Amino acid sequence: MQGFPFYEKPMSSQLPFAGAKSMLPEVPAPPNNILFIQNLPHDCTPMMLQMLFFRYPGFNEVRMVEAKPGIAFVEFGDEMQSTVAMQGLQGFKITPQNLMLIT
Repeated sequence: MQGFPFYEKPMSSQLPFAGAKSMLPEVPAPPNNILFIQNLPHDCTPMMLQMLFFRYPGFNEVRMVEAKPGIAFVEFGDEMQSTVAMQGLQGFKITPQNLMLIT
């Protein structure tokens, strides 16, 4: 700010929470009926994910994010059903390089 010589814009390394993430334990997301799927191959289709998740009770739909390849949302009837699917498919290898990360 001009006119205040004592004011200096803090560098990012001086901000109070810089690096705080590494000190805090990772808190798992609360249960939800919608799963967030990451680390998908860019050529993954909704049909591919439907074939994987359809075998779990309560499966409703897959929603791909066209603007962000590699991620999708999979909806189930309730939190319990989505949790079972998440546990069953966590780390599933869609390709040898792409292990699904589900939250």
